[in-house]
Amino acid sequence: MADFIHDNVIIGAGAAGLMAAYSACKSCISSVKKHDVIILEGKDTVGKKITATGNGKCNFTNSYQAEACYRSNDPQKAFGIVNKFDYHAVLELFSSIGIIARERNGYYYPYGEQAKAVRDVLKSKAESLGAVLVTEKRVTDIKYDKGSNKGQYTVICSDNTKYFVHNLIICAGGSAAPVFGTDGTMYGILKDMGLKVITPRPALCGLKIDHKSLRVIDGVRLKCNCSLFTGDKKNIIYSESGEIIFSKNGISGIPVMNLSRFAINEISYGSKCGLILDMFPETGENELTDYLNSIITDCKGKLGTALSAIINDKMLKVMLRESGLDFDNDIGSLNPQNLKNGLKKLSALLKGYTVSITGDNGFENAQTTQGGVDLKEINENTMECKKYPGMYLAGEILDVDGMCGGYNLQWAWSTGYIAGSNV
Repeated sequence: MADFIHDNVIIGAGAAGLMAAYSACKSCISSVKKHDVIILEGKDTVGKKITATGNGKCNFTNSYQAEACYRSNDPQKAFGIVNKFDYHAVLELFSSIGIIARERNGYYYPYGEQAKAVRDVLKSKAESLGAVLVTEKRVTDIKYDKGSNKGQYTVICSDNTKYFVHNLIICAGGSAAPVFGTDGTMYGILKDMGLKVITPRPALCGLKIDHKSLRVIDGVRLKCNCSLFTGDKKNIIYSESGEIIFSKNGISGIPVMNLSRFAINEISYGSKCGLILDMFPETGENELTDYLNSIITDCKGKLGTALSAIINDKMLKVMLRESGLDFDNDIGSLNPQNLKNGLKKLSALLKGYTVSITGDNGFENAQTTQGGVDLKEINENTMECKKYPGMYLAGEILDVDGMCGGYNLQWAWSTGYIAGSNV
């Protein structure tokens, strides 16, 4: 095996790698060309990360597509690449191989809502077309020799086996979720080869916050408008509405995950940043204050009970305490002016509860990686590396990270398909 010269080797059997293998085989067959495609996977099973996406249901693309959905140093180029094999093309291809889509609010899932099915079908189709899959082959180095009679590239694995190859597609993933085999090793290899690698950092992950009552509000879910500020509270750099989740370690939820890349970057630059949570975005602060006062008018019993339909009890207890009141206060025994002042403070907190961000939950808990190989290094029409003919890059290894909603998988499908079609 070691002395055999392969036509095409794909490093990584994740979403981009499986799509590249399918595309490469299909393209060769359509052109009536003899083909040789081998996929090297470091783990003992392929596509482990695919099976974990969308809480195991696999939200594999989205009908809403915009440049802002793909974060990068060059989002315009990233979106241009996606549009070369867009979500319509993904749906058509998937349907042709047996993955029927189920759509919910623009989000597409396999009809049976099993992420495993997407992985299994892609693997089966690629192998049926002639791709050979080799697991537990962790790549540790790549050598380029233009004049070699054994192929342009030598791929070296951790067990000292070598694969000689003319065309190489690198789909090794990023640094996020290393349990699935994406430990960031390939960044160092490509950097040593002279490619520009933008510093990889976590993206789509929870954030750590400075809050003395985190253990009290652990598990609390709130729907609110979540705004990220840096330095001054007036300097809002990102805002999104949705459900947030508190834990004893910090805060998460889709809005937090989508803004996490920006917060992580600000912290890495040495900037202070935080979140402003508006739990009543459609109501003005004065209007909300009047409403809170109207609720407790002629009301007897505990203050917390009277206000319990406003917000989660655990959060309400914390916010009342910060307002100078207490959940168990008897309404009738409270000084009217103190109560009025306290409700005014509570209204202000409900409209703008501020928490400081202290860090992130790391690559271990991130869904994807921001940073990676600069898009300037590749030809957007073919995904071929400009410095190394016959070497292609696809998926998370590149400097593109998508928002929640199927965009990272769409990036994998687009780049994997384009690369595989052009080897």
